[in-house]
Formats: sequence, structure tokens, C-alpha cells
Amino acid sequence: MNFDAFSHGQIQSKIWLCEELETHTPIHANIRILGSWYNMLAFMLLTRRPEYYKSIEGIDIDPDAIKTAHSITDAWRFDPLIVTNTVADANTLTYNNIDLVINCSPEHMIGDQWWQQIPWGTLVCIQTSNMIDTNDPWYIKTPHPSMESVREKYPLSRTLYAGTKRIQYADWGYDRYMIIGFK
Repeated sequence: MNFDAFSHGQIQSKIWLCEELETHTPIHANIRILGSWYNMLAFMLLTRRPEYYKSIEGIDIDPDAIKTAHSITDAWRFDPLIVTNTVADANTLTYNNIDLVINCSPEHMIGDQWWQQIPWGTLVCIQTSNMIDTNDPWYIKTPHPSMESVREKYPLSRTLYAGTKRIQYADWGYDRYMIIGFK
């Protein structure tokens, strides 16, 4: 298990996402989280508002990450079944009957077929960073060096929120970008 999933930057970014997204998410939404890793986001969303969501599906290409996601989201995988964690390539899925698509790791994905597959009018939340390092531990495949690059790559028909959060440490830091709106 990679404990970076619980790091300061990861958790602060997800808390920020929860705070902003909760004001725009319809009640009883069907949510798909792309690049879900250990699906900490589902855990956080459901801990904050346990009765609010109809379903949350975590998608990740790594089967080991999905095994860990099953453990982390165990409280919501049975009765009633709210969380599912699936090994899949986000670029190959269809997005019918999904009310909200969240992607907190587009910088780690090759290509943007996942974006092209989302129907127009679907609520989306994209969170990424300005990190461009392709080496360990960042493994950036699709860099987003600025908020402008995020908005150009993922154009929204209606923007509900766009913001930047600085993650700062003693001698270095990075920016997290987030957009919420309708494709």
C-alpha cells in the first residue's frame, strides 16, 4: 500500500473538493470517480454525507489499488450497496446514467478519451496539479501547467466553480486546480 494516499496534499485536496462539490451535487446522484486509486474520495464523501449519494463507483486500472479500495470503502459495499470499486480503463467506458463524473488524476492518464466519452450536459469535477515531473513519484503523463490549460483541455458549457489551492511546504509546493461544471 502506498501511504501517499493519506499525505497532507492528497487529503487537503480531497477536503477542498468535498467542500466545493457538495454545494453542486444533486441529491441521490450516481457518481463515477476516475483514477480512484484507493477510493479515499468515496470514503470522505460518504463520511461527510452518508445518506446523500445513491451510488459511487471508483474506477482504477490498478487491481492492487482496487483491492485496497474495497477495504477502505467496506462500510458502504454491502447493505445498502453504495460503493463499488472496479478495475477498468477510464478511456474505454461509457458514461450513461452517471450524474457526476469526478477525475482527480487526469495528469496520470494517457489521452483524454475518458473526457470525450462523457455526454454533454453531465456534471463533472476535475482536479489536477501543475506538477510536470514524469519520474517517480509523480509519473505525470498529461501535464496541466496552469488553470488555463485545464480549462482549455476540458471545456465546460457552464462553469459552477474554478479555483486554485496552493499546497505549500517549507522549501517547495505546487498548485492544485479544480473545475466543476457541466460539460
